[in-house]
Amino acid sequence: MDVSKVDTGGSDYIDMFAYSSHLSASGKCPGAQSAFIRAGANQHGADNRTHDDLFGMKDWISVLKDAMQTQYDAGNLKGYLDYKQFWDFLDK
Repeated sequence: MDVSKVDTGGSDYIDMFAYSSHLSASGKCPGAQSAFIRAGANQHGADNRTHDDLFGMKDWISVLKDAMQTQYDAGNLKGYLDYKQFWDFLDK
Protein backbone atom coordinates (compact mmCIF):
# COMPACT_ATOMS: atom_id res chain seq x y z
CA MET A 1 0.00 0.00 0.00
CA ASP A 2 1.20 3.51 -0.82
CA VAL A 3 0.49 5.44 2.38
CA SER A 4 0.42 8.72 0.48
CA LYS A 5 -2.66 7.60 -1.50
CA VAL A 6 -5.17 6.45 1.12
CA ASP A 7 -8.83 7.09 0.33
CA THR A 8 -9.94 9.15 3.33
CA GLY A 9 -13.56 8.79 2.27
CA GLY A 10 -13.48 5.01 2.60
CA SER A 11 -10.60 3.33 4.38
CA ASP A 12 -10.01 1.27 7.49
CA TYR A 13 -8.35 2.36 10.73
CA ILE A 14 -5.01 0.73 9.88
CA ASP A 15 -4.65 2.48 6.50
CA MET A 16 -5.78 5.81 7.92
CA PHE A 17 -3.37 5.48 10.84
CA ALA A 18 -0.53 4.87 8.36
CA TYR A 19 -1.62 7.84 6.24
CA SER A 20 -1.92 10.23 9.18
CA SER A 21 1.47 9.05 10.49
CA HIS A 22 2.99 9.69 7.06
CA LEU A 23 1.51 13.19 6.95
CA SER A 24 2.86 14.02 10.41
CA ALA A 25 6.32 12.54 9.79
CA SER A 26 6.70 14.23 6.40
CA GLY A 27 5.66 17.61 7.80
CA LYS A 28 2.80 17.91 5.30
CA CYS A 29 0.31 18.07 8.16
CA PRO A 30 2.18 17.92 11.49
CA GLY A 31 -0.88 17.37 13.70
CA ALA A 32 -2.47 14.70 11.50
CA GLN A 33 -1.62 11.63 13.56
CA SER A 34 -2.72 13.18 16.84
CA ALA A 35 -5.99 14.46 15.34
CA PHE A 36 -6.69 11.09 13.72
CA ILE A 37 -6.09 9.11 16.92
CA ARG A 38 -8.32 11.45 18.93
CA ALA A 39 -11.05 11.42 16.26
CA GLY A 40 -10.94 7.62 16.14
CA ALA A 41 -11.25 7.42 19.92
CA ASN A 42 -14.10 9.92 19.83
CA GLN A 43 -15.92 7.83 17.21
CA HIS A 44 -15.49 4.56 19.08
CA GLY A 45 -16.68 6.12 22.30
CA ALA A 46 -19.73 7.59 20.61
CA ASP A 47 -20.97 4.38 19.01
CA ASN A 48 -19.94 1.94 21.78
CA ARG A 49 -17.57 0.07 19.49
CA THR A 50 -14.03 -0.94 20.20
CA HIS A 51 -10.88 -1.12 18.16
CA ASP A 52 -11.81 -4.73 17.37
CA ASP A 53 -13.18 -3.24 14.16
CA LEU A 54 -9.84 -2.04 12.77
CA PHE A 55 -10.69 -3.22 9.27
CA GLY A 56 -14.14 -1.67 8.91
CA MET A 57 -14.31 0.95 6.19
CA LYS A 58 -15.15 4.48 7.33
CA ASP A 59 -15.52 7.92 5.87
CA TRP A 60 -12.80 9.60 7.93
CA ILE A 61 -13.76 13.06 6.71
CA SER A 62 -17.13 12.55 8.43
CA VAL A 63 -15.46 11.15 11.55
CA LEU A 64 -13.27 14.26 11.78
CA LYS A 65 -16.25 16.51 11.18
CA ASP A 66 -18.13 14.80 14.03
CA ALA A 67 -15.10 15.21 16.33
CA MET A 68 -14.86 18.88 15.40
CA GLN A 69 -18.54 19.38 16.15
CA THR A 70 -18.18 17.67 19.53
CA GLN A 71 -15.36 20.03 20.48
CA TYR A 72 -17.26 23.07 19.20
CA ASP A 73 -20.41 22.11 21.13
CA ALA A 74 -18.30 21.68 24.29
CA GLY A 75 -16.85 25.16 23.83
CA ASN A 76 -13.35 23.77 23.29
CA LEU A 77 -12.13 26.04 20.52
CA LYS A 78 -8.53 24.76 20.74
CA GLY A 79 -9.70 21.17 20.30
CA TYR A 80 -11.90 22.23 17.40
CA LEU A 81 -9.02 24.02 15.68
CA ASP A 82 -6.65 21.07 16.22
CA TYR A 83 -9.05 18.84 14.27
CA LYS A 84 -9.80 21.55 11.72
CA GLN A 85 -6.18 21.75 10.54
CA PHE A 86 -6.27 18.07 9.60
CA TRP A 87 -9.77 18.32 8.16
CA ASP A 88 -8.79 21.32 6.01
CA PHE A 89 -5.75 19.40 4.72
CA LEU A 90 -7.89 16.41 3.77
CA ASP A 91 -10.63 18.56 2.24
CA LYS A 92 -8.27 20.07 -0.39
